[in-house]
Amino acid sequence: MNVIKKLFAQLILPLGLIAMVASAGFTQDADYQKQLEEYEKKKKAIEEENKKKMAEMDKSQKDNAVKQFVNQGNTSLKKKQFQEALDYYDQALQYDPNFVKAYYGKGIALKNLRRYNEAIQVYQQAVTIDPLYSAAHLAMAKLYRQLNQLDYALTACLSAVQTDTASADAAYELGVIYANQKKYAKAVDAYQKVVELEPNNYRAFEALGVAYQNLGNTDGAISAYKSSIAVREKNDNVYYRLAALYNKLGSHQEALNNALESLKHKPRKNGKAAFEAGQAYEHMGQFQNAIKYYKMAAQQDRRWARSANYQIDLINRKLSQN
Repeated sequence: MNVIKKLFAQLILPLGLIAMVASAGFTQDADYQKQLEEYEKKKKAIEEENKKKMAEMDKSQKDNAVKQFVNQGNTSLKKKQFQEALDYYDQALQYDPNFVKAYYGKGIALKNLRRYNEAIQVYQQAVTIDPLYSAAHLAMAKLYRQLNQLDYALTACLSAVQTDTASADAAYELGVIYANQKKYAKAVDAYQKVVELEPNNYRAFEALGVAYQNLGNTDGAISAYKSSIAVREKNDNVYYRLAALYNKLGSHQEALNNALESLKHKPRKNGKAAFEAGQAYEHMGQFQNAIKYYKMAAQQDRRWARSANYQIDLINRKLSQN
């Protein structure tokens, strides 16, 4: 409002100038025509200046309205009031059809309303207006991946990475897409970029370990998993991954240590770690402990019940024969 008052005040002074010129009158000598021409020239210049200032007043009001509606939309998004957010973003776009942040917010609202095709169209509008708007490229990539349209997801994500080379989020998403496409070597490159940008990103280290493991690079996988744990010690899932990998490698004591660490940090609903502990104990010849942990696996997670009970039967048969 202060800006508008200031601009309006600036309009008054030139208008007063016109009045002063008009009230002065004109002499009836040979300079009359010259004075008249100067008056008309000044009048025209003042009118043009006033039009410009009025336009600036309108633009200021419009910009303030756009920002206000976008802020309200963002607040509604945080409250998960997605239809309300959508309405605010639409109001912002009525004032400024080229405001890319409004398109971005609108896309998020539409996605959460499960109007996926509309969300993609809105993201596309945003990057058409501003091809360097990395956030919209990335949001589109994530949505395409969730819809399992991986080729489109890859194209959008590569645009996100190219427009913001320092974005760890974009590099991580690129790794996820490559992993889903089973292009594990490229996934490794993407995740390595993430941990270069964010050395404390434990999720990226874990994903890097999985990609290495899928490539058959067990040393790389173990190193990446340990890096993840170094960043976040209470990472039960990474301990489980290490336990499963060590069991496959025949390093059963290492497998047991990591399985027990996983169960320490997640004692309930962690059937997969309990199963790996059972596997380690069984291979080490400690059958009663193996049965104990197989039973735990079956109790904690029905998805592991069949495999755990099968292993218990095998152990009981083996013991009965001795």
